Amino acid sequence: MGADNSPDKEGAFAARKLALIDAVLSLEQEEDLGTLESSVQALQESIRARQLVIGYLPNGNVVLKQRFLDRLRHTLQDLNHDEYVTLPELEQRAADW
Repeated sequence: MGADNSPDKEGAFAARKLALIDAVLSLEQEEDLGTLESSVQALQESIRARQLVIGYLPNGNVVLKQRFLDRLRHTLQDLNHDEYVTLPELEQRAADW
């Protein structure tokens, strides 16, 4: 849950969890349960990946796998849309500073 742990938010959060439990209890087909299990596994892996430390910055801050992958995807998207500066262009700009 986020930083706001007001009683209203906590109650709404608990109600949402109970609604999910109720939905799981009402499942009647094996294939639906299998789909749910796969989704839960994917969610657990996503949570673990977000928390996985893969390195440290020079200032000592941690580099989390998920943040690294997000930045990499963003960089690749920039490259695919020709939104970058080449080294020669940067050197030319720096010469004007």
